[in-house]
Amino acid sequence: MSTSDQLHEVGDAVVGSFRCASCDLLIASPNENDGVLVLPPCPLCAGESWRRIA
Repeated sequence: MSTSDQLHEVGDAVVGSFRCASCDLLIASPNENDGVLVLPPCPLCAGESWRRIA
């Protein structure tokens, strides 16, 4: 499994852009401060898995 195929779970501290593994919603870490995003449950489908996008 390549790094881009790795799924991240709710609560993981990440940097970058991610899509919900269930509904494909896009979220991105903030540009200000340290840029770290703690992955939330998906606000559209309540999915708990996210995949990093390039």
